[in-house]
Amino acid sequence: MKNKDRKINVASYKVLCTLLSLFEKNLTMKELVAALETYGRGPYNNFVASKYINTCKSCGLDIQKINGKYSIVNFPFMDKFSDAEVALLYELKTYSENLKPSQTEEKVSSFLDKLHVTFFKASNGLRSSENYRIIKMFEKARKKKFNIKVIFKNGEDFDCTPIEVFLNNENNTLYFRTSNKKGIKEISTKDIVNIRLTDKNDVEPKESFDVVFELIGKLAQRYQLRENEEIIKVKANGNIVVLNKYEDKKTLLRRLMRYDSSCKIKKPEFYVDEMKRMINESLNNYQ
Repeated sequence: MKNKDRKINVASYKVLCTLLSLFEKNLTMKELVAALETYGRGPYNNFVASKYINTCKSCGLDIQKINGKYSIVNFPFMDKFSDAEVALLYELKTYSENLKPSQTEEKVSSFLDKLHVTFFKASNGLRSSENYRIIKMFEKARKKKFNIKVIFKNGEDFDCTPIEVFLNNENNTLYFRTSNKKGIKEISTKDIVNIRLTDKNDVEPKESFDVVFELIGKLAQRYQLRENEEIIKVKANGNIVVLNKYEDKKTLLRRLMRYDSSCKIKKPEFYVDEMKRMINESLNNYQ
């Protein structure tokens, strides 16, 4: 029997055609109707296409209208890739960067983009596809030097300057590190529903906070460097000065606090202030 003679469920066919069209690219309603017409078995109109979109949504697929175009925000839906799966994708991306012809890298990047996966530097090397759309918006604002308005799921909002995306090692959740006149704020991407670009920001965005600390005595001799650390100075007395990058602030400060008087944070200044605050809170427990 020829393919065209096979019996199919027409409604299911049209829903899958809707998905296929949106996988190709983001579409306005008019563009989506035109794309569906190419698959036949019409007629199609705005009302019919809306029904297919709502059917996909009811099955758990996150489809949103962004800047007038319908977009599949997260796929595979309702879950993140496992660490092993993401590591494999990262190897694929890295390997493709050195392949010839150069179009290979472009095709792999396009493939990863359709999977809605992107990669971030983190102390444990994890990359994630969580909240792809708002992460892309955050990175766009940071690179173009725009301030942003963060819209939370509870309806509140927050005006700030984007600094970086980082992974919280304690709960494996991606966070945004932001700043405004009140100081540095770290926001879980799970709490955010949208990001809007606001005014232009003339301040050069900082890629990440480089934390420098000095280790003293026996700890300096036996300290095991993390993969995101390097020794930048060895003093005559045997003390070492360590540069730490990308580690979550709370995780790092709690770790350094365990080293007691054998560790001294050198910079940035607000890390020094935060460590003092943590020490004072601990001392208050014994008053």
